[in-house]
Amino acid sequence: MAEKFNDWAKNYVEIEESEWCALDGKSIKGTVKNYNSSQQNFVSIVSVFACKRGLVVGMEKFENHETSEIQVVQDLITAMDLQGVVFSFDSLHCQKKLVS
Repeated sequence: MAEKFNDWAKNYVEIEESEWCALDGKSIKGTVKNYNSSQQNFVSIVSVFACKRGLVVGMEKFENHETSEIQVVQDLITAMDLQGVVFSFDSLHCQKKLVS
């Protein structure tokens, strides 16, 4: 579903230069496996929200045992190929090793 949504958004929603987009990941509570274990697995969704429009313009699903939110956010930004856009992230993405 995320792939179809992203295709639609890419074709029908044009993000303008200097537009603000917020990215955040949220876990889906009903998908938790091994609830009582420290090795829990669950599905999360990262979404790209165009603030001016009040519209989600991109999303990606991932499982926490397969990849991290940091990598999914970076891949999503690359795939969307947005130029001149201002992004806001939560503190998870404010790590020195991510700055390039």
